[in-house]
Amino acid sequence: MKETADIKRVEAMADAFADERLRWLIGKGDVLVRNDELTQEKFKNLIEKTIHEEYTRNYILKQLADGPKTVGEIAKATNLESHHVLWNLLAMMKWNKVEIAGEHKHEYIYAIKEF
Repeated sequence: MKETADIKRVEAMADAFADERLRWLIGKGDVLVRNDELTQEKFKNLIEKTIHEEYTRNYILKQLADGPKTVGEIAKATNLESHHVLWNLLAMMKWNKVEIAGEHKHEYIYAIKEF
């Protein structure tokens, strides 16, 4: 089980670095800093925040690839706090990556959105 979790973490990190959002930000960062639209420190912080968000969202998606889950189940599998899982699920719902697939014991069940 631990080995599977480690594999999912590595896959989630690889997916985060392949993400278009992060690649765009890295590509534009030099221009933003040169044009004084961002300081080097703010750009560094923005990159770190974006990497963390993309990793977390991809890690959550790796959990949902095994089947629909509640916030509590995802939090337990990822060792993330429930409110952090929910915040990321809501963001992914906004971008049509995740949907509510049902309800169990007054808790929503989330799944990867099928197209």
